[in-house]
Amino acid sequence: MKYQFTIKTVILLTNVFVTFFSFAQCHPPTGVMVTNITSISAVLNWTASSSAPGEAYFYEVRTSGLPGSGVSGLVVSGSVGDGVFSSLVSGLSSITTYSVYMRYKCTPAPLFSSWTAAVTFSTNPLLPPVAASASGISDTFFSARWIGVSGATGYRLDVSEFSDFSVLLAGYNNLFVASIFTRKLVSGLDPSTVYYYRVRAEGLSGGTPVTTNNSNVITVTTLSAPTLEAIWSNGAWLNGVLPASDHDVILDDDYISDGTNVDMFEVKSLTLNQGHTYTIASGYNLIVYENIVNNSSAASFVVENNANLYQLNDSAPANVGEITVIRNSSEIFRLDYTMWSSPVTGTQTLKQFSPSTLDNRFYEYNTVNNHFSSIDPLTTAFESGNGYFIRAPNNHVANASPNVAQAWQGTFVGVPKNGAVNVALVTSGQGFNLVGNPYPTVISADALLQQNAGNIDGTLYFWRRRNDTSGSGNLGTFYATYTELGGTGSATSDDPNGFIQVGQGFLVKALTGLVFNSSMKVPDSFENQFFRNSSAVSQVEKHRLWLNLTNESGVFSRMLLGYAEGASNTLDRFDGKYFNDSQVALTSLLNNEEYSIQAKSLPFSAEDTIPLGFKVEAAGTYTISLDKMDGLFEEGQLVYLEDTFTSTIHNLNESDYSFSSEAGNFNNRFVLRFSTESLGVDEPLNANAVAVFVSNNSIIINSVNIDIKSINVYDIQGRKLFNQDAVNSNEFRIDTLTKNNQVLIVKIKDQNGNLISKKVIF
Repeated sequence: MKYQFTIKTVILLTNVFVTFFSFAQCHPPTGVMVTNITSISAVLNWTASSSAPGEAYFYEVRTSGLPGSGVSGLVVSGSVGDGVFSSLVSGLSSITTYSVYMRYKCTPAPLFSSWTAAVTFSTNPLLPPVAASASGISDTFFSARWIGVSGATGYRLDVSEFSDFSVLLAGYNNLFVASIFTRKLVSGLDPSTVYYYRVRAEGLSGGTPVTTNNSNVITVTTLSAPTLEAIWSNGAWLNGVLPASDHDVILDDDYISDGTNVDMFEVKSLTLNQGHTYTIASGYNLIVYENIVNNSSAASFVVENNANLYQLNDSAPANVGEITVIRNSSEIFRLDYTMWSSPVTGTQTLKQFSPSTLDNRFYEYNTVNNHFSSIDPLTTAFESGNGYFIRAPNNHVANASPNVAQAWQGTFVGVPKNGAVNVALVTSGQGFNLVGNPYPTVISADALLQQNAGNIDGTLYFWRRRNDTSGSGNLGTFYATYTELGGTGSATSDDPNGFIQVGQGFLVKALTGLVFNSSMKVPDSFENQFFRNSSAVSQVEKHRLWLNLTNESGVFSRMLLGYAEGASNTLDRFDGKYFNDSQVALTSLLNNEEYSIQAKSLPFSAEDTIPLGFKVEAAGTYTISLDKMDGLFEEGQLVYLEDTFTSTIHNLNESDYSFSSEAGNFNNRFVLRFSTESLGVDEPLNANAVAVFVSNNSIIINSVNIDIKSINVYDIQGRKLFNQDAVNSNEFRIDTLTKNNQVLIVKIKDQNGNLISKKVIF
């Protein structure tokens, strides 16, 4: 049995070997052809191998040597996947003969076919360039131009005063120009003089440099009168002419507007020549009275974060060429959002702008239902004047200790926007629309509001919420608010300073449409917090104060009250309505509605009283403080807070006011006032003046300014769980009870024998 088993094994192995040998045949492709031959490239074509399907096709393009013999004579090699039957080869020399060889890879083992026989072809001669008409002609210079030639390694430029080029201009005799350029500034010329120029292309033929025939000849006549042009060339201003507001400026060399280059702030127009770079550094500005022409790449013309490209004329010729505008967000975490608006026009999509943001985290504002609605970032391109709600990239810093929030750098690419921008608004629902600054410069919020007084409500809303994942609850409004009176910030932002930054989106409430124009632009970054001097808007007299509501848990709400020239004591455009997006707020009340900003008419009266809205969703201790003030309040006018629940008038100039409150809305508790009417303190105990709440497994009882005599605690079955006599204090903490999440009844008696009852869950 053992012997027979051995014989069968041998026969089986032999059969396997025969089968494998038959499979091992691998055939090369057939029908190899070369088409679309130029001076530097060609297309290889072939028919599939009869051994297909397999792995890939390999090719070598050689000037000498056998295929697979090494680098000597090898010019180009490569491969394409199975099922592909053509390949472009480039990097060839003109007027050169090449041999093409191909083979097929049948298996990953690998198993290759033999090489095909050589297929030879010759590249075409390098074509001469075609000269184009000159541009930027002045009395002493012009820019020679031509159409580039594929395969050129450079160009040679001749300039002469003679049409036969018998005498060439000094410096322009066979002048070399790198292949990336198709124009060259010709300077040092005489006025009212006829000049001629021609161009040749340089390339390689069989590895040897060759030059084409001359191009056609272009005739140029310089102007008779001096022109107001400033040329930056070879690191200096040509002929010592510095740029000014009436100069057309041509940058024929790299230039940076920063502290080291202090000669260019205002120009009539700006042209950046091909192959050079221009940067407006952070903190610097360029004012352009007409248009901008960028003949270089978008990456070569950069407006950095906190820089401004300020164009004055809405009717100026159109800008030409794309640029890059950089804008940093505020300091944010991974889950935080920013309202963006593009300062350029073009085809840049939202996804191209923020490629690492998840596709389902790009939004527009749906006015009909007053919610953010998801949009497709792959097909949605930025539109001038529109705003977009975009979450931070998914690789941005996470909101987790000990991480610190960081700005994210946004990069806009397109033609810089100039001219008036009309934005259609939707008035359905509550009428809120997401719009944004369409320019690569800061605009004045006051000018925007004044010029759109009949188009939008007088309040701007800026998203400032941080997407806190700690579960700490509702800590305040998501929006910073601005009217012509001023602005109120949020827990994670400063007050809006009256200027809308580059790339900033915001919400407005529509009446009709919205218009942006150059008169709203301001030629500075304006990082100061208060708008005091600018020709963009008329200045009005203002006297303002800001109040904050806070607690130890991070609750924050801010309101602004002021007296201003042009404001009224009734509802007007100076008043900014609370967005009503939070159950935590300190507001002023106007027509029984909540306002983050309220303006009153001048002259100021110390007899005025302003009812305040107050709401919180958790019982506890809160603080109202006078944060800052200006005008007559800064000059000494005192500010008082009246607490009607405790019959207290508190001087906010001297100290903050801390108090206890239960959860809820209390629009009858606080009054802002500017005089000190005497209020009695021996009034009966008011149920609204006593707060009972839970904190850190204790029950806190606080009556603010009336001493408590005794406290008794009962469960809902009437059993007494706690008793304390002779409290003799306005605050008491019960920390001896066991927390069972049950309803308890707390009975409090004051020194005059008045008794109230409060319920609490503990």
